[in-house]
Amino acid sequence: METVLVTGASGFIGSHLVRRCLKEGYHVTALVRRGNVVASRLRAQGVTVVDGDIRDAGAVGRAVAGCDIVFHAAAMTSDWGDPQDFIDINVGGTRNIADAALTHDVRRFVHLSSFQSFDHVRNERVDEQTPYFIRNQSYPDTKIAANRIVRGYAAKGLVTSMVYPVWVYGPEDRTLFPLIADAIRKGLIFYWARNARMSLVYIDNLIDLLLLAATHPGAAGEEFLCCDGEDLTFEAFCERLAAGIHAPPPYIRIPLGAAYLLASLMETAGRLTGSEKRPMLTRQSVTILTSRALVDTSKARNLLGWSPKVPMEEGFRKTLDWLNGIDPAKWKTK
Repeated sequence: METVLVTGASGFIGSHLVRRCLKEGYHVTALVRRGNVVASRLRAQGVTVVDGDIRDAGAVGRAVAGCDIVFHAAAMTSDWGDPQDFIDINVGGTRNIADAALTHDVRRFVHLSSFQSFDHVRNERVDEQTPYFIRNQSYPDTKIAANRIVRGYAAKGLVTSMVYPVWVYGPEDRTLFPLIADAIRKGLIFYWARNARMSLVYIDNLIDLLLLAATHPGAAGEEFLCCDGEDLTFEAFCERLAAGIHAPPPYIRIPLGAAYLLASLMETAGRLTGSEKRPMLTRQSVTILTSRALVDTSKARNLLGWSPKVPMEEGFRKTLDWLNGIDPAKWKTK
């Protein structure tokens, strides 16, 4: 039985990945911060839990030792927070886990990145050859730095594979559907870009690609964008989500420049007041919801034989069923 390590096992993607790896017959180890309430649930599933923080190189080394495959899914993914935390977790944490993977000679290191590494606003099309784009925003910029660290360790001999997912959704997602549904229900959603592309990947489809990235011979040393590929605008997404929660759809529009300025002012006010609460609007949220690029996944399809098995209609239904099954007061968790 092969052993896989999953960092970020308490998160949305990581938790789904853990369950899938167990189902596939792997022994699963998870690096979980001490005191995390998820640890007991993971142990009940048969997961070996190593107490530790991705920022602690010693704990990371203990978790990696004896593992055949490492899935690095731990990251600070919010669009709000202390910039130093993004650096310490997304950059420093990636360096720690990649260094331990090289030291312990793991067979495959799979790094979960983000399509926000690329300029999806000005480009009409994005593929794995598209240059990275620094935008002075903590999350995308530190993910780019992490990607470069992984590439550096690949040059040292670590066998890596990198996956860049678009918006990931599905049951237990606490970032996309709940936050936008909460804003729709409260009448706080408005539009600033006409026909912005809402690129989505259902969680099960992403997990399929992550497993291929870990096991397929052709994935060694390669990078893959991950998107279901069904065309959807942000307006259509909001209308479908509003209908699913029985709320009126958004209708207010403001100019893009005004939205970006408003986000900048809200961020500045938050920092001046030392608020830990996420502003209603951030520069990152404005940017990602102004996307117009077609995400080209032909490399994953042609090289690995990957294709999204769960269509959007089914994925949307499953996610709405989950969302409507929890208390709306708990939708907004970030």
